[in-house]
Amino acid sequence: MILDAVILAGGEGRRMGGRDKGLVELSGKPLVEWSLEALSRQTRLVDHILISANRNLPDYARFGSPVLRDVYPGHPGPLAGIHSALLASPAQYLLVLPCDVPFLPADLVEKLLAQLELGESDVVVARTPDGQIHPTICMLCHDVLASLMDRLSRQELKLSAWQESLRLQYVDFPELAFPNLNTQDDLAVCAARLSGVDTIPMPYRATDQTQKTPAPSGLTHFNANGEAHMVDVGSKVDSHRIARAVGEIRMLPTTLHLIETGSHKKGDVLGVARIAAIMASKRTADLIPLCHPVPLTSVSVDFTIDRAGSLVRCEVTAETVGRTGVEMEALTALNIALLTIYDMCKAVDRGMIMSQIRLLEKQGGKSGHWQASHTI
Repeated sequence: MILDAVILAGGEGRRMGGRDKGLVELSGKPLVEWSLEALSRQTRLVDHILISANRNLPDYARFGSPVLRDVYPGHPGPLAGIHSALLASPAQYLLVLPCDVPFLPADLVEKLLAQLELGESDVVVARTPDGQIHPTICMLCHDVLASLMDRLSRQELKLSAWQESLRLQYVDFPELAFPNLNTQDDLAVCAARLSGVDTIPMPYRATDQTQKTPAPSGLTHFNANGEAHMVDVGSKVDSHRIARAVGEIRMLPTTLHLIETGSHKKGDVLGVARIAAIMASKRTADLIPLCHPVPLTSVSVDFTIDRAGSLVRCEVTAETVGRTGVEMEALTALNIALLTIYDMCKAVDRGMIMSQIRLLEKQGGKSGHWQASHTI
């Protein structure tokens, strides 16, 4: 099952004075970047992220996600952005988000997907206890495309009306879960809160730069004074530890063909990337300041070619017998493998996109066995 997402940033931004809303900055960062980061913190990650935009396409492209323009002219609104995403994505389900909601509940994707997978609805929409319905925060089945095209052809462009014509269910989230930024005033209020007037909870902020800040709860690389330090593993016992990490690099079909057939002028791209990854895993402590040097007993690097997705997926498994885990070694190797593929192919395809980099599983040590809640 594939789950993709589209961030809607193709509107005219009338309440923002005609500005391209996705590129309007909040605390020095474009709103679309806030949305991308909110997606990266979900308990259930999506497989691919698309951006719906109709202006400033190169500016959106730099965020590393495919950028889609409306097929229908004249800025018909959210329906047109969803239409373009459904045409571009083969995913069974599509998550829809507006670009002006920078903060999302961490379980948004998980809860919407759980409801949709029951098979009792075509679309599920977020709702809050105050009775407010959020039509642009929804998840829908791919087979609603025909119904959507019919609406667009008849110029019936209201998103909520279309959703109500389908099998619709609502999923409840806490009040104030979706603070959206429609106007410059909304933006100014949110920026003020982020800078220190706390009505939006912020994770860890020093109130006086001249004072030491207590360590954030649960972060082991800070001592009681908030100072970075290396974790003391002297009292731990040796155990067999394993970590698996995965990621992918998307490219043009012609680039993938060069890699798959071995006809790239630089030779065996994946073979070189495998060696680079293994070498990098052994240098992790030199690259990540607070990592312990780990005597690796095994590092495997496997590549899978996905022609339908025009990508190479990489999985790294690192093992050791020691007092600390090898998650960072696996992740370092993975990133270097993908970067090596990029380096070897950049002359023919500079637009390659590395994504979905994450830990899949770790075993051993006091924390025992951990596994991601879903797989890519």
